[in-house]
Amino acid sequence: MQNSNFESLGARLGIPGDGVWPWVIVAASVPVGFGLARIAAGAFRRAGSVVARRTATPWDEKTLDAAIGPVTLCLGVVLTAGLAKLTRLGQGLVTDLRSLLSALFIGGVAWLLLRIVGILTEVLDARALRHLEEGSESSRGLRTQARVLERVARVLIVIVASALVLLNFEAVRNVGVSLLASAGIAGVVLGLAAQKPVGAILSGLHILFTRPIDLGDKVVVDGEFGTIEEIRLTHVVVKIWDERRLIVPTARLLDQSFQNWTKHGAAKLGTVEIYVDYRTPVDAVRRHFESILPSSELWDERVKAVQVTNVTERTIQVRLLVSARDPGQLFDLRCWLREEMVRWVQELEGGAYLPQERLTRSTSLSEAAEGRGPASGRARRAGAGDRLPDVAP
Repeated sequence: MQNSNFESLGARLGIPGDGVWPWVIVAASVPVGFGLARIAAGAFRRAGSVVARRTATPWDEKTLDAAIGPVTLCLGVVLTAGLAKLTRLGQGLVTDLRSLLSALFIGGVAWLLLRIVGILTEVLDARALRHLEEGSESSRGLRTQARVLERVARVLIVIVASALVLLNFEAVRNVGVSLLASAGIAGVVLGLAAQKPVGAILSGLHILFTRPIDLGDKVVVDGEFGTIEEIRLTHVVVKIWDERRLIVPTARLLDQSFQNWTKHGAAKLGTVEIYVDYRTPVDAVRRHFESILPSSELWDERVKAVQVTNVTERTIQVRLLVSARDPGQLFDLRCWLREEMVRWVQELEGGAYLPQERLTRSTSLSEAAEGRGPASGRARRAGAGDRLPDVAP
């Protein structure tokens, strides 16, 4: 019925049904159809720009730009088929090529959906970055969910579009119908074979919704400190501090423990430990520490403390506790503070309070009774109770 309508329309337009003209019209239908589609898409773009200029966001302009290609393809397929059907020759060709034309149209729709998904991801990512700059720690979770959902949506669009394209071809449809009889056995076999890949994908979805990690988190995995750079359905990419990349399967992150330094905020505490002599005045160490700390922009002014945390037979251990806005600044602050305190101890009274060993001389009782004076040297470590045996002079 539709073919006869197109044929009658061609007759009313004066298009000959025989001779070379049907071939000319069929050959011209492709460039003319896609040319008209391009003109229509351009008109749609200009009309949309008038509305888009009244809005404050740039994303509507990007959406219009992204839609030009897919809309041109879909509309070009429809117009090409319509122009070709104006002749009886074209009607036969369109019928024979129906599967190919349908595949092109489905591909255009899938292309448009993929571009829309990409633009939505850009919108969410930009919003998350803006909130992150304002100090919102939950924005990393929004970026993570947007990235993973984008990949899931892209995979689903490609799978559905591919299935619809294949179903348009008779040979593929017949094969699919014949395979339905053995679908139960095939499903069991595929389930056993794909157990690990499916488990990895489910682990990725579990990480997406439970959010033990987000993009930009500082983590320690296998003793390596780094930043979460990518989160995929099957693995996570960790950027190590020396710019190596550590690839960690998502299932492993759920089965084994790891450290997340920025789960509930980036601010962290850190310590610097120095070893000094027993005679070192701790109050002087504390005063110098508190005098130099405010001069560093790395300190966030939250925590500062000086404590003696351990003693050995030679030294005392002084721990300096500080805080910083994030782990990176904390590392730099600790290095700077360690250098400053070591330099100060070296210069304090000419290094008199650096760790040192002491040798003392003692006189035996028999030698003192005879008035012979000290005849041997006894060496002992400062603070140690055991004495070394006498050594003959």
